[in-house]
Amino acid sequence: MASELDVTVTPVSNRAEVGTSHNTSRAGEILPLTGVRIIAALWVVVFHIRGNLYVEFPELGRIVSPILNHGDLGVDLFFALSGFVLTLNYVEKMGGRLNRRDTARFLWARLARVWPVYFVTLNIAALWHGWLLMRGGPDPVAPEEFSVLSYLRQLTMVVMWTEPDSERLTWNGPAWSISGEWLAYLLFPLFALLLLRLALVLRIRHLVMLGVMALFPAVLLALVSGTLYSPHLWVLRLLGSFVAGGIACLVARRVARTRRNDTVTAWCSAGFTIGIVAILYLARLTGHERYHVLAVFLFAPLLIALAVSGRGLSRVLSTRPFVLGGYISYSLYLVHMLLIEPIWWAQNVWPEVLAPQTVVTKLVFLSVPVVACVAAYAMWRWVEEPARKTMRAMSKPPARPSPQLGNGAHDTGLDVPRPVHEPA
Repeated sequence: MASELDVTVTPVSNRAEVGTSHNTSRAGEILPLTGVRIIAALWVVVFHIRGNLYVEFPELGRIVSPILNHGDLGVDLFFALSGFVLTLNYVEKMGGRLNRRDTARFLWARLARVWPVYFVTLNIAALWHGWLLMRGGPDPVAPEEFSVLSYLRQLTMVVMWTEPDSERLTWNGPAWSISGEWLAYLLFPLFALLLLRLALVLRIRHLVMLGVMALFPAVLLALVSGTLYSPHLWVLRLLGSFVAGGIACLVARRVARTRRNDTVTAWCSAGFTIGIVAILYLARLTGHERYHVLAVFLFAPLLIALAVSGRGLSRVLSTRPFVLGGYISYSLYLVHMLLIEPIWWAQNVWPEVLAPQTVVTKLVFLSVPVVACVAAYAMWRWVEEPARKTMRAMSKPPARPSPQLGNGAHDTGLDVPRPVHEPA
């Protein structure tokens, strides 16, 4: 791809210039990268109900199973997006030198972004599993440990740091990756120091090679073990995608904004998308299912193409429905299992009501992504955004109160009105 594009020698400094005028908002947000988040989130949602969909719609399962079976790769795509966007917004602010104040502000901003919804969904999950334990009924996804210590480790988002895998670890299943994301945030100030220097001294082809190298250890170990969930592989998997996403941002910053590059990257984004799907299907057709992990090598190039282009797939992902979907994607990721688990529980308790191959059961599982999106919108609208804004406001230093001054006389302690012409 690099050989097809015109590139600049030095990276641009304005984050709005990374995208074209067609795919960038006034605030410098690259809209296609926001839009692709809802694709990643929904990929994870259907991954968790794929077994139910196969039962209810056998023909559909045979057609789309290579995609549904590997929806867990949506997590890797999320981490690549996170690395890209954080590099876009913070590499020049934090890459010059390590500064305690800038680091504290960055971490507080990240905490404001992820913790409120995480906190609310953790406590909803605690109520759900606690109620099932008290009544002694079946728990379809019983946590490995339901204790005060487990709650505190989840509350502080460190629960994965000492664990080899995520199996039944978090009370809200998908929340395990947020622990990995928080680790990536803590490491980012050091990562930014390295990224800014790499951007200054390396050519674009060397950056591409580094991006591949960041992913290579996790992919190799996944191929050898045959699974993405071998002990402690989550560290290499998630941090590798995060680093690759950051390097992808450096590459995108080098691409000149020309009509020719706009056209080339539009075709590239379509090609990379087709390539990802093709890898998943070829892995299934050839009987070498483990090779599906090779698709992660195309995530970072896809993000580069989407960020640079303003046509084709980028234009579609920049439309209002996809952008709004991107905004609610984090809430969708954390709320969807809180909706799915009660359905599984109801199937165990009332098997005659939700029997397989019935119209009711078919409609229930078809409605899961829709209901999850509605619940995610509510969570984003009334929890995520208000809490984020409140926490971000808390990081601003309080304004010093102006002294109450008398009109040239001794201060009597009374409020003296200001003259009309005095500025507020």
